[in-house]
Amino acid sequence: MNLRWAFFALVWMTPLAWAQAPAKLSYSSQTDFTEITVSLKKASVPRPEFIQVHVTLTAEARARTRALSLLAMHKRITLYLNGRQLNTATVQSVLDGPALTFSIPRDQLLEMMPSLLE
Repeated sequence: MNLRWAFFALVWMTPLAWAQAPAKLSYSSQTDFTEITVSLKKASVPRPEFIQVHVTLTAEARARTRALSLLAMHKRITLYLNGRQLNTATVQSVLDGPALTFSIPRDQLLEMMPSLLE
């Protein structure tokens, strides 16, 4: 009976051994953005505990984003801003626009504000 449970546990845990860590997409507000727009309150936003941030990427950041999203197609990618993890999502298409919009929890944005202003 113990052998059967050990085999079941091994079969169940095997996919976890091959699971890949999410790719890391890191930005520095000082060098990767030419413009930052913070939307503090918006009637159409269903979750007020998050604040929308719209950024315009530099040419280098745009190229890096495109390349990384191409490599991570249909895989998970984690977004970092100024060294802080924001969120993780699955890449559904190549991110190739000049701008990017993401949400930051309100309390985390308050902590990050000084680094965004530099």
